[in-house]
Amino acid sequence: MNINHTKFRFILLRGPLGWGIPTAILFQLIMHLTGEQDFFDGIISSLIIFPLVGILFGYFMWHSKHKKN
Repeated sequence: MNINHTKFRFILLRGPLGWGIPTAILFQLIMHLTGEQDFFDGIISSLIIFPLVGILFGYFMWHSKHKKN
């Protein structure tokens, strides 16, 4: 595997899939349990916004892991 494929896979697995989707579901669950919003009213927007932010999260994790000393 070349570095671009490895980097893309890392960012995808650690960002949107590993952080974004679980965080979106947890956020909506908390919103539902606190009475702020019905779970299904905001799930679509959360499943868009949090994975997009997860791309940045994964990107910064990649760069912090591969930072030159």
